Amino acid sequence: MLKPLSRLSLVLVVVFTALLGAPALAQQAQPDLYVTVSYIKALPGQEAAYRSYLTTTGKKVYQELMAADANLVIWSAAQMMYQGMEHGSDFDFVGASVYAGPPPEPGANVDAVLMKAAGMSQADLGKKLATLRTIVGTEVLRYRAGTITPGVLREGDFRVIGRVRIKPGMADEYYGTAKEIGEPVMKARVAGGELKSWSVWSRIFPAGAGTSYDALTVTYFKDLASAIRGLDATKGVETFLKVHPGKSYAASVNNGRDYSELQQRFVMQVIALAERAK
Repeated sequence: MLKPLSRLSLVLVVVFTALLGAPALAQQAQPDLYVTVSYIKALPGQEAAYRSYLTTTGKKVYQELMAADANLVIWSAAQMMYQGMEHGSDFDFVGASVYAGPPPEPGANVDAVLMKAAGMSQADLGKKLATLRTIVGTEVLRYRAGTITPGVLREGDFRVIGRVRIKPGMADEYYGTAKEIGEPVMKARVAGGELKSWSVWSRIFPAGAGTSYDALTVTYFKDLASAIRGLDATKGVETFLKVHPGKSYAASVNNGRDYSELQQRFVMQVIALAERAK
């Protein structure tokens, strides 16, 4: 008999039945996971104050939002490192909210939640935040492949983001390869302790030829040194051959080059995290 599960555990068990060993759930509907991402620039002299807000009041707000919305499964705030000078990198913090199913409409009235978490109305909190930061961009993405498992991520983890441009006509090949070839390899590497988590997300809005990337790869490491070193190439070959016996590693690498091109890569540290209890 299936034991009672929290919303987060049920969602991820259904989505990742092969990973969690629950084939009996395979017949259930599999809700897509979506993430809304906000790119945030602290106002001059307010970076420390805004970071303090995120790690205290901001976290409480999202814990209460999670209690009010059964589809909100995890929220995190991360602080950028090594921003560089390139276009599209002028932000200090990244907020990400993962939902089971499409996210709610922006601007929904959550006064009751904010009064409980922050002791002020939505309008008043908005005014306070306007003195600390500005939102320079938002986007919505859909989960396509990965190793997501409840309870793995922690505050203090380091997140490496890759912005990927998919070559014309190659979207199906790119996401199919991520799911069928990349996901099993990355699951094995997570199990081996090389990294904490890996996932691929397709950009839903904004999208199109006028945008600079189509997909995000998201890789979590336990410390900055691991994030800077990256994954060991030799272990990558060994793991690929073990997971995909009879397949060509070189052909897989060449296919990846044919399907996509990395545009930018960033590293950031998770400073606040709220996750639905398992």
